[in-house]
Amino acid sequence: MIGQISLVGAGLGDPELLTVKGLRKIEQADVIVYDRLINPAILNACKAGCEQIYVGKRPNYHPVPQEKIQEIMIQKAQQGLNVVRLKSGDPYVFGRGGEEGASLREAGISFEVIPGITSSIGGLAYAGIPITHRNLEASFHVYTGHLNSSEQEIDWLTAAKVEGTLVFLMGMSSLKEITEQLIKHGKDKNTPAAIIQWASRKQQKTVEGTLETIFEKAHAAGLQPPCLIVIGETVTRRSDLNFFEERPLFSISIAIPFTKKKKIASRLTDLGAEIIELPPSSQQIFDGKINFTNPRQVIFTDRLSVEMFIRTMKMHKTDWRKLANWQFITVGHHTRTGLEEAGIQMDADFTDLADYLQEMPITSDTLFLGDSLMKDTLESQNIAGEMLLSHDEKIIIEIPGLWQTADFMYFPNSKAARLFLTALNEEEVTIAEQKKIIVMGQKTKEVFDQYQIPVIQTAEPSYESVVEKLKEEMKR
Repeated sequence: MIGQISLVGAGLGDPELLTVKGLRKIEQADVIVYDRLINPAILNACKAGCEQIYVGKRPNYHPVPQEKIQEIMIQKAQQGLNVVRLKSGDPYVFGRGGEEGASLREAGISFEVIPGITSSIGGLAYAGIPITHRNLEASFHVYTGHLNSSEQEIDWLTAAKVEGTLVFLMGMSSLKEITEQLIKHGKDKNTPAAIIQWASRKQQKTVEGTLETIFEKAHAAGLQPPCLIVIGETVTRRSDLNFFEERPLFSISIAIPFTKKKKIASRLTDLGAEIIELPPSSQQIFDGKINFTNPRQVIFTDRLSVEMFIRTMKMHKTDWRKLANWQFITVGHHTRTGLEEAGIQMDADFTDLADYLQEMPITSDTLFLGDSLMKDTLESQNIAGEMLLSHDEKIIIEIPGLWQTADFMYFPNSKAARLFLTALNEEEVTIAEQKKIIVMGQKTKEVFDQYQIPVIQTAEPSYESVVEKLKEEMKR
């Protein structure tokens, strides 16, 4: 059976600009073949076991030739795997998607194309420059800036005379030639122009000028690829339409734990921050052997320990009525919520395990359910009760850029902090010591204290307090 291939446009750097269909294909893929400009946070949507193959290119550096990229896709599809070719922007806007599609058709492999937001339109919008405007420009023209490698040389006379906005992609190395050729062939040297670096990312920077001055201004500003070059009267609308660069958290990136609800991620993104989500955790619930004969005191230390207990009951076909004299105790808010959602009333609830150990009597009938950290904690204190590993949870951070390049890190709870720290090697712990890490709550701070990593604690446990702390740190 031959697998299917999807050529997916990832849009601009902001992961939320990915289309709904593109996200679904990524979630279903067995193999992801992705480019350099893809925001690595998008790869968090991959299912467990998905093979991720990097084929990125930089100017004058193509470690994986185009022919090899096509060969990889064909081979994986012939193995019966579903492949996503993840490309920045749109697959067909100077993305060589047409070549890849043709090679797949020649190999007899079916494929589909899922468009993405091209930077030639979306990137301008993020800089406050509309590509068309009713009172200024009624058309636009997009060119490749790779003049030396372009198969069709630009007709400079036509480009200089044509009405509308001119956009050049991948043209920073040819900026001087582009501006000189347009002026030479009749374009007014006073035509407004702008360069947009890393559109929609924290590194976004926009420089304005005219066709005559933009090269010197871009050089003085130190702009580096990837950049968009836009020439036309719509550049003058930037003063009214620039929204992204004026947001309060613009220009910073924040690494945060993965969550399904995305509440804090969405809020920080809307304030202009670039969010770098850590990978989701992998969870394994064990099959435990619990003696349901005699009444016991059960301490659930994690939401997954609740799932393990219920699954074990079902496995043994245990009647709930036999547990009428049992005592159920939860540790932590999420654990309590998990027990309540299962329809079980708790007898007591504690903020953390240390509080329980200080206040409650422990006998041989006390059963602790939790992960390896719970077991290590109890064994270090010679606790008398029975300890049973209910589950294992961990994250694997394969892409260092997911957190090492972030300006800030934020951890809302101790569990997220622990999962992150236990995923690091000794060298990475040293790097973490140099990061600005914001935490919500004393318990989370204590996790980092164990690793002797300094953190910045919010004034109170609220999203508003996190935002205020970020604003304070940005001013330092």
